[in-house]
Amino acid sequence: SFEPTKKNVKIIGRANYQDGYLWVGLTDAGIEYKINGKTTTINVTADTTAYSEDMPARIIIYADDDVYLDTVITQKNTDFTVDFKRPGKHVVRFIKVSEAERGSIRINEIKSDSKKISPTAPAKLKMEFIGDSITCAYGVDGTGFGNFSTRTQDGTKSYAFKTAQKFHADYSIVAYSGFSILSCVSFDGGRTPNSTVPPIYDRLGFSFAPNEFDDGTFELQSATWDQQQYIPDLVVINLGTNDNSYFQSIDPSKVPSETEAFIKAYEDFLSQIRDIYPKAKILCTLGMMGQEVFPQIEEAVSNYISKTGDKRVKTFKLSVQNEEKNGLGIDGHPSAQSHVDATKELVGAIEKLFGW
Repeated sequence: SFEPTKKNVKIIGRANYQDGYLWVGLTDAGIEYKINGKTTTINVTADTTAYSEDMPARIIIYADDDVYLDTVITQKNTDFTVDFKRPGKHVVRFIKVSEAERGSIRINEIKSDSKKISPTAPAKLKMEFIGDSITCAYGVDGTGFGNFSTRTQDGTKSYAFKTAQKFHADYSIVAYSGFSILSCVSFDGGRTPNSTVPPIYDRLGFSFAPNEFDDGTFELQSATWDQQQYIPDLVVINLGTNDNSYFQSIDPSKVPSETEAFIKAYEDFLSQIRDIYPKAKILCTLGMMGQEVFPQIEEAVSNYISKTGDKRVKTFKLSVQNEEKNGLGIDGHPSAQSHVDATKELVGAIEKLFGW
C-alpha cells in the first residue's frame, strides 16, 4: 500500500500529512495521483460529524477527468475503489466537496495493482479563494429554506472551482459558511467576531463540531497550515456578505462606527495576506448575494493602496444573482447556474485586470 504523502500524490487545497494520515476538511480539498494499472482503492476515515445522517462529508472521485463516484460518507471507515475498464496509465482525483465547518476526513492509505503511484504535475497557475457559504456552494443542489444539509453542497459547482478550471489552475479554497471580516452572519444586532476568517486563516480548517475520530480528536483549527506549501499567483477574496447581515440588524446610529471597523478589519486582512504572499495578485470581490458593502470594500482597498503603494490589489463587483432566470439554492443562496454566470464575470475581470 501507499501513504498519501506528497511523494505519492498531488495535494489539492489544504490537507496536512500528520501521524501517518492525510487530514482533509476544506471545500474541494483532496488528492490526485497517477497509476499504471487497472484498480486503486482509497481508504478513508470520517469524523463523527462527517458520517452523520444530516451532515455527511460529500465526496467526488474522478477517473481520468470523468466523475466516477459522487457520494456521501455514511460510515466511519470506507474503501473507495476505482476500477478502470482496462489496465494502463490512469489519473484518479478524490476531493471532499462539502465544507470543513461540518466535519473532516482523513485519508489513511491507498492501494493499487500499479507498482507505484505518483503525483500529477502542478499547474502553471495557482489560485486561492477565500470566502463564505457562497464560495462553499452552500445548498447549490437544493431549494427552499431551513433544510440545509451537506448533501446539497457541491464545491465543484462553485464559481471558485469553475474559475480555476477555466484558467487550468491549481486551487485552494478557504471558505466557511456564515463567516466574515468583522462579524459573522447576524440577524439580532449582536457582533460575533469568533466566526471571522482573519483569525483562523492560518489554520488547516475550522469545524463547529469536534473532529472526533475513534482513536482521538484531531481539531482542524488547532492544526497550523504551512503557508509555504502552496503559494498562489492570485488570491480572490469574496467576504462581506455576512457582515452586511450584521449591519442591517444593528441600531442605525451604530452603523457608521461599525462600518469604519469593517473597513479597518478589511485593510488589516489585506496586510495579513500580503505578508504571507509578497508577490501574489489580490482581487477583492462581492455581490452575488448583495452588493451593499462593496463601496466599503473599495474604500478599504483604496486606503490600503495609498498607505502601502501596493498596486497588485484590485476590486471587482459581481452582479447580484438573477433569481428570476436561475432560481435559488437553499436559504437564498446561488443556484448552479448563478455560479456559472458569476464564473463568466470573474474570468473576464481577471483577464482584464491581470492580463491572464
